[in-house]
Amino acid sequence: MRNALVNSLNIVTVDVAMHTGLARIANLASHFGLPKPERYPSLALGTTEATPLQLAAAYAVFVNGGRRVEPKVIASVSEPAVTSTFNREQPQVISPTTAYMITNMLKAVVDQGTGRAARGAVNGTAIAGKTGTSRDGWFVGYTPNLVCVVWIGCDDNSQLGLTGAEAALPAWTDFVNDAVALRPELGGRTFECPEGIKFIEIDSESGLISTLSCPNRQLIAVTERLAPNFECYNHGNLPDSGGHHEEDTDSSVDRAAVAAQRRTASRESFVSMELRNLKSTRVDVDARGKRTLVNDMR
Repeated sequence: MRNALVNSLNIVTVDVAMHTGLARIANLASHFGLPKPERYPSLALGTTEATPLQLAAAYAVFVNGGRRVEPKVIASVSEPAVTSTFNREQPQVISPTTAYMITNMLKAVVDQGTGRAARGAVNGTAIAGKTGTSRDGWFVGYTPNLVCVVWIGCDDNSQLGLTGAEAALPAWTDFVNDAVALRPELGGRTFECPEGIKFIEIDSESGLISTLSCPNRQLIAVTERLAPNFECYNHGNLPDSGGHHEEDTDSSVDRAAVAAQRRTASRESFVSMELRNLKSTRVDVDARGKRTLVNDMR
């Protein structure tokens, strides 16, 4: 899921939404202050229209410890000062640990994904964000103290012909650069990490705890409950060395055999699960003769 978010792999995003439940996602979106979407698989891709202000408020939840932020407009300044309503209680939408895990993933979008053009663009400032592309281009990004949304498109909804990274991201970078230069307190070197988060280096392919011989490793933020418990066995447990003794060769063969057995068992388990899903799939026919393919996820 992390790699799908970083690289904007839409098929994986929809698959996660189907397993999570479309109704749950629609309800949670409304808690973030977004328009409640219709319960179709495409809702995972953001097919419901939203304004830049609504998206800015929604993303502010991630950097605000999971608490919802209600945007306010200052229409006038009066004397004497009227009672301020800016300090009203902010409802908790998601837990602080969940908010930080999302921020950690969105930071990876900037570090190595579709938003990497923003990496290091604002000196001494941590950045997390996400690109978006349809007929228009979006970039929603934030520092530890500033959330900014850039939308570039046509009022008549015609095709822009540019991705979010190409159209919106450069404008976002220019604005945030100038804002932080003018007011350094809007930046920040790191995002505040809540209690209950641990950092684990995993193998990018398997998602298991990495070993010295894993070629692609990444440091992720997770809770204790979601952390992997086993080391990766796809690449062996020891780095490859120049000289091999007979005992080392036998040990390598044994490790390779164990890894092959585990992969076979994993494939058999996956096939078995797929067969069970197929058994629960059926065709419903209504009174007009319309046929609908349904399964347990419906």
